[in-house]
Amino acid sequence: MVVITAAAIRQGVFARLRTLILANLPTYTYNSGTITYTMVASFPRDNPSFPVVVLNTASIKMIPINLSGDTQDYEVEVQIDFYAKELHGKLAIDTGQDELCASFIANRSAFDTADGLLLGDPFWDDSNISEFTSGNQVLNTGSSIVRFVLK
Repeated sequence: MVVITAAAIRQGVFARLRTLILANLPTYTYNSGTITYTMVASFPRDNPSFPVVVLNTASIKMIPINLSGDTQDYEVEVQIDFYAKELHGKLAIDTGQDELCASFIANRSAFDTADGLLLGDPFWDDSNISEFTSGNQVLNTGSSIVRFVLK
């Protein structure tokens, strides 16, 4: 892993999280079959296949550490969206959020040592699950916010 730099923070964070998510795609059981999420960078409007995890781009805040402002921390926040067929129930979203959260926690030391990212406070924050209609499909959706500080 390459240390993420302030000059390319959004690209570095996206690449790092993409790698982690692809290696740990969530799964759930429906009608005795195992369903695996796919990962995309935006909601699939054309020919969608669900469930999907959407990895959004990072939001960055620069915070001066000293009075002169020549040193700063970068607070990084990334929203991860989960979409699954409503027919599969809200458990599909719960399972996706639980499994990815566990993957992030299991890799917390690798973030710091390999990437220069420290877990934020709070580190993981989930939204409520809601329903919406896309085309002719009713979907359950939920979001998780993951936070880091770039050192």
